[in-house]
Amino acid sequence: MRIEFQPAYVLHTRPYRDTSLLLDLLTPDLGRVGAVAKGVRRGKSQRRPLLNPFIPILVSLSGKSSLKTLTAVEADGIGHRLVGLSLYSGFYVNELIVRLLGEQDPNPDLFDDYRWTMNALSTNLADASPEPVLRQFEWRLLDGLGYGISFTEEADTGEPVRAEALYRFDPEAGFIPTYSSRDPQETPKLFVGADLLACARADFSQPQTLMTAKRLSRLMLHPLLGSKPLKSRDLFRPA
Repeated sequence: MRIEFQPAYVLHTRPYRDTSLLLDLLTPDLGRVGAVAKGVRRGKSQRRPLLNPFIPILVSLSGKSSLKTLTAVEADGIGHRLVGLSLYSGFYVNELIVRLLGEQDPNPDLFDDYRWTMNALSTNLADASPEPVLRQFEWRLLDGLGYGISFTEEADTGEPVRAEALYRFDPEAGFIPTYSSRDPQETPKLFVGADLLACARADFSQPQTLMTAKRLSRLMLHPLLGSKPLKSRDLFRPA
């Protein structure tokens, strides 16, 4: 099996044997795919600088097994320049994909979403929060994996979400109308309709909406990530 000049991004690398690298690649036609880049750690390999995250590349791969061999790589544009919180956010997005996306599950929409996210992070102002970009990517990723929910319809009735109503989040269904609960374990699962509608519009201009979006994303991702924490989240914590 040969794949010629497939658009790709490197999600993660790790040393392999004495001179090679193991790559996690994101591609539109193969989804996430593992590959060996032979000899790129030897001397001044011309391919090594391209095998870093956030650089759009074209790759050629060969091999019958799930682990492919990288046979060629070339640049497919200018790398995304991420600094500060945007850089940490890029590592977070990459780790999220590696953890949640199965190998060789084609997902062209996810590849487009990833490219959009990298462009958005690279043009983010130095003092602007990257969280609106992250929330949109998380929800697009979850939707593409079949775990998306509606922010505008009540889960049990299909009626429109009401701005003044209170909703309880059910990870298997969505938002169910409820009343204030005295159970402290239920409180993190409660959301105001106005915040949900703002999330649906990707309107994060109000701090309350941004906090709601982050809390909701954590609830949605937890069943999929399990108890193993994401290492990239440590980057956001003060030293």
